[in-house]
Amino acid sequence: MLESAKILSTKIDFRTWLLEKAKLTVPSLADWCAIDVLNEQGGLERIAVIHRDQKMTDYLFEFEKRFPTTEKNSADLYTAIRTGEAQFVPVVTDETIRQGARSPEHLKAMQSLGLKSLMIIPICALGNTLGALSLGYADSGRVYTRDDLEFFKEFSNDLGVILDNGRLSDEISKRDKAKDLFLASLSHELRNPLAPIKSALELLKLSETTTNVREELDNIEYQFDHLAKLLGDLLDVTRFTQAKIEIVPHTLELRKLVERSLKASDALLRASDITLHFTYPSTLLPVWADDTRLEQAITNLMNNAAKFTPSGGSIWVNLSKEAGYAVIKIRDNGEGIHPDDLPNIFEIYYQGRDTRNSSGLGIGLSLVQKIVELHKGTIKARSDGQGKGSEFIVRLPITNILSFAPETGSHRTAEGMPKRVLVVDDNEEAANSLVKLLNKLGSHAEAVYSGEAALAQKNLADFDIILLDIGMPHMDGYEVILALHGRGVPPPPVVALTGYGLREDKQKALDAGFSAHLTKPVGIKDLSDVFRQLLPAPVA
Repeated sequence: MLESAKILSTKIDFRTWLLEKAKLTVPSLADWCAIDVLNEQGGLERIAVIHRDQKMTDYLFEFEKRFPTTEKNSADLYTAIRTGEAQFVPVVTDETIRQGARSPEHLKAMQSLGLKSLMIIPICALGNTLGALSLGYADSGRVYTRDDLEFFKEFSNDLGVILDNGRLSDEISKRDKAKDLFLASLSHELRNPLAPIKSALELLKLSETTTNVREELDNIEYQFDHLAKLLGDLLDVTRFTQAKIEIVPHTLELRKLVERSLKASDALLRASDITLHFTYPSTLLPVWADDTRLEQAITNLMNNAAKFTPSGGSIWVNLSKEAGYAVIKIRDNGEGIHPDDLPNIFEIYYQGRDTRNSSGLGIGLSLVQKIVELHKGTIKARSDGQGKGSEFIVRLPITNILSFAPETGSHRTAEGMPKRVLVVDDNEEAANSLVKLLNKLGSHAEAVYSGEAALAQKNLADFDIILLDIGMPHMDGYEVILALHGRGVPPPPVVALTGYGLREDKQKALDAGFSAHLTKPVGIKDLSDVFRQLLPAPVA
């Protein structure tokens, strides 16, 4: 039993655990041992079979092939599993074997096993029978006693825990894979409608508009890009399932970021008739931060404040500088926080005592804390009690690196545009919108809507670059790129255009022969960067 416990300390799958435990019984406690477990279809799967003589082990496998473990061939085994009662035969006689035989061939094969004593013990967990442990003495001449039976019942309980935990682990793994596949597919499908929206938005930005319209377009573009970044996080599901949230920091001015976050909350505050009070210093508050992540944190805090503030209430947002830190205070006059909840407020899935408004999963504040800590900052919550409002205080170190990143939407022109571009995408709206954008930027672009149509183009070599969608029916992008390289004439640079943006997706595209990889939706900056990378610089 001590050796049995040691096996559990090794990080292996439950089938290997069961096999290793079966090996412990032979030869000290059995001449042969087998473990059978119930599968999802209600049949039996033999996980382990061990014999003190390797030749007999081989024979047991041959026996299983000739006489599969069925209720007809293995009545005692199925009886133990069906009833949950051990089958104990201390002395196996020739008559016992004859009674269990189903045919002359079966009788002869069973006699060849040389069984002298037999136990079949159910493997149970939580009141359910999951399989059975079979043990036998043969050529050693030993026989089992009642003490042996009681010992192996305890041993089988140990096997039951392993088997139950193993199956739970397998089920969790299956569900995780199904969830990951669903999220990846969902993210891909969401990117398809976003692609033409991005192209149309870029076209509007290039058009002559009034100042008010341009400001609204800037806001739409910023929120669109923010959504696209979050969608990228959704696609990279391992970042969240493994609790690995990454930030890409640069210097940003905190007031501008907070203003964008508050603007994103405008509609929610108006719908709830909540008044917002925003104060800030006249001096800059530069912080080294990832704007998407930090805005996500502030937006979560604002949504949380609005959620627990009654109609007609107020929220105060204050920015200040304190001892080398930029401080964000978000205070409301809402429901407040119970004193017993304050120490646990940032724990994941924690809902608090008053769950009347707890419609979420209890993830938001935990995520906010993680984002703030990634920025080398701190966050704490204050409240004088229920009905007295709450306040969240975020402290972020002020940076002395003052090279601010360009504002979103500042890339209004694209230099070095290719003269001729072929867009290949089965989504006609996305293809046509991208063509319009490229033509507006000075290219001569055209679209085809299938891989076959792309390969049917007579003068592919006349194009400077090809933007090729991967996820197309009938002939996908990988098949097209393979056909292009198989023609013997190098094609122009081909850029993979796809809704799948995991690192392995990008590497797979490059390995397949694509010159570069773009994840939908793409804008002017994305196109400019890849064109500059792949095409020769224009001659002055």
